[in-house]
Amino acid sequence: MAMQCLCVLSRIDHDFVKDSTRHILPKFLTVPRSLHGESLATHANEYLTLALSFHTKTRTLPIHISHLMDSCTQLPPHSSSLPIRASYDSLVASPVFTMSHLSKLSMAVRIYITPGQTLDTASQVLVVLRGIWERFRDMEKAAAADRGRGQRKKRRISETSSNTGKEDAAASAVTFTLAARIAATVLTSLPLHTITEAEQARTKTIVADSLTGFVREAILAGTDVIISGSGDRERDDWSTQIVAAAALRLQYMLQTSRYAWCGPNDQNDLGELVAAGLKPDDCLPEYSVDIVSRMLWDHTRRTHGIHSSATYCTMNLNVTFSSNRSFLTRFWIS
Repeated sequence: MAMQCLCVLSRIDHDFVKDSTRHILPKFLTVPRSLHGESLATHANEYLTLALSFHTKTRTLPIHISHLMDSCTQLPPHSSSLPIRASYDSLVASPVFTMSHLSKLSMAVRIYITPGQTLDTASQVLVVLRGIWERFRDMEKAAAADRGRGQRKKRRISETSSNTGKEDAAASAVTFTLAARIAATVLTSLPLHTITEAEQARTKTIVADSLTGFVREAILAGTDVIISGSGDRERDDWSTQIVAAAALRLQYMLQTSRYAWCGPNDQNDLGELVAAGLKPDDCLPEYSVDIVSRMLWDHTRRTHGIHSSATYCTMNLNVTFSSNRSFLTRFWIS
């Protein structure tokens, strides 16, 4: 009922609810995937469409994009009975991240972002995403330090602290994954053709610096975890891998976008990616698929000198651990 009221108010005049949008959007991340939840999802999608329509008409899309990015940082609180990992699937399938909404957002960015907003929008999105990555990285470093200094007589106390640290790092990792989806949609849709060559160069530089900076750092963090094969049972590699998978996906989308944000200067990283992919027992399926997709794209580019959008369709496939190992072995040798 509350969702219906929001939609009615938005249809009458979105000004009634626009100041509450930053508080409403995070709630959409918890829309249940049940029979009753389908009705809620329908109204959530309607509200998202109405909000997007309002901001396109008023040429205030950067504000809406900021609200979407911020919503990713306001995940529902987790508990020992329901860790964030158990909510991951429902979060990534929530109304904000459906193909329908992301497609509408992409089209709105292409058509309604003004020339004066393009550079600032790119910078705004990347600043938020980099901040999320840095928080996750710092949490992982703190957790690693806690694991290294623990003593047996303090085990009971440190276990509680360790579990809390894992959940905080996992929540931050999920936040990065969600925000990266919004960032990829926005950055690959920016209308660079409407701005001057000087502004295009500045925008591309900002994106390229991010790709060779924190995005690459996130990717390599994931490959390091798999290649090292740490036997530390207290270590939570799941968080690092979903962050690396999201960063790898973002890198691919930017490098193969119509504006080709930057040339692929990551050839030295391919060997490490393959090494990670060849250890399927330690590699999450989500991360494995992104690695395979990255290898396919690079192979197509080197062989034919073209960008093939079809190669990344493998992200929708269920790649088994055994087939992933044999495929990558044959691919790399060839």
